[in-house]
Amino acid sequence: MDFLLTGSHVYGPVQPDSDLDIVVMYDDVLKIHAYLIEHKIEVYNTPTQDSYGDAGGFYFKLAGIEVNIIVAGNESEFNWWRERTEKMKTLPPIEDRDKRLAMFNGLT
Repeated sequence: MDFLLTGSHVYGPVQPDSDLDIVVMYDDVLKIHAYLIEHKIEVYNTPTQDSYGDAGGFYFKLAGIEVNIIVAGNESEFNWWRERTEKMKTLPPIEDRDKRLAMFNGLT
């Protein structure tokens, strides 16, 4: 299973309410989702997750940490997340969340 950690836990700044963002390929997400359901771990999603590429995403909680699974619908989309995450790691942490998201989405 190929996955990628992204978001503030990777490039900062981490806030007390920061979730853990993990990008996963679609086929693997199906396995994760089935496992969580089988073990009665609640999964839920938000309107924001529906805007993550073609496949969306979902949340679940693990040991008090909110985990955000972002679905990469294909290899190109997965690499898009990887490239931008790597570029964000080279920048100083951006405190303002809206500015941080705008920077992430505007990177080329």
